[in-house]
Amino acid sequence: MPMMKSMKRFLSFILFTAKCCAVCGSALLLLLLLNKRYERVMENPYSDANKFRFMDSSYQNIQICNLGSSHGEYAFDYDKFSKESGFECFNFAMASQTYDYDYAILSMYQEHFAKDCIMFIPVSYFSFNNEVVNEEEQEFLNAKYYSFLSPEYIPHYNPYVDLVANRLPILSAGEDIVKIFPALSLPALAAKKQEDNNDVTDDGNAGSVKDKAPCPKQFQQKARDRYRRHMDGKEEYFLPERIGNLYQILDFCKTKGITPVLITTPYTAYYYEQAPEAFQEEFYQTIRSIASDCGVSYYDYSQDSRFGNHLEYFSDADHLNPKGAALFLKIIQQEIPEFRDFIFS
Repeated sequence: MPMMKSMKRFLSFILFTAKCCAVCGSALLLLLLLNKRYERVMENPYSDANKFRFMDSSYQNIQICNLGSSHGEYAFDYDKFSKESGFECFNFAMASQTYDYDYAILSMYQEHFAKDCIMFIPVSYFSFNNEVVNEEEQEFLNAKYYSFLSPEYIPHYNPYVDLVANRLPILSAGEDIVKIFPALSLPALAAKKQEDNNDVTDDGNAGSVKDKAPCPKQFQQKARDRYRRHMDGKEEYFLPERIGNLYQILDFCKTKGITPVLITTPYTAYYYEQAPEAFQEEFYQTIRSIASDCGVSYYDYSQDSRFGNHLEYFSDADHLNPKGAALFLKIIQQEIPEFRDFIFS
């Protein structure tokens, strides 16, 4: 009799365990199916990282490239140059990218560089501090690197961020989860479309600022806003760890036989005039000290008269537009000896 009771308890336990496994398995399967659906309909918040998906198939012998944040991203446009010259070029820059992530990317793709390669390393006013304004923004910007970098290369790797930002993005979908269900998401999409149609410029006219000729007043305000965003509330403009990251990058270049070129891309006069004289003195002293220590060249186009007051070359106060990027690439081909010698050697 005791044996029968023990057998019943054992069978009940087995049955209970099987039910739990079935429920958990079904829940996991449903989550995976919903996640797959969500990945198809979601708007990719990390679209600027898509270019790294083609590294292994299309970029095995990079000869000319650049790092950097958005200044590098918009200042270097190699498409036409690459087609005409035959050089393999790649723009590694992304919005708000810091030197530690530049270094992480280089470490990940170190086998993709040609034996002789030239690398432009942008140095911006905010390169040596943290551009982001809070922890939430920092986490969002960092999350995009989980979509293409291996965990061993990601600074301060966080498995939770990897899970919710890369493996199962549905876990961080929030209100966007309604996009899985078309009938529920249509009203939201209609409202968003109406909101877009109602967008107005600073002067009150309907339409997009991008569709209009540059307005000095708007650029002036943008310059103030962007400089304050980069600089206001920062206790230290020249963080030792950021300077150390740049030294790491330059050491990497030396080890790999890459020719590094430090460069500051063009800004509008409205932007560079925001920087106090004391800040600019320390900024240039820091860069020139690094350049001297490492035996590399530094070129400054931030206050170049060919750009500063020519708003037609800018999309905003400190970012070149495609027309400006084309002129910039043409100028540095002619004026930077390392680049000129590389092209014509």
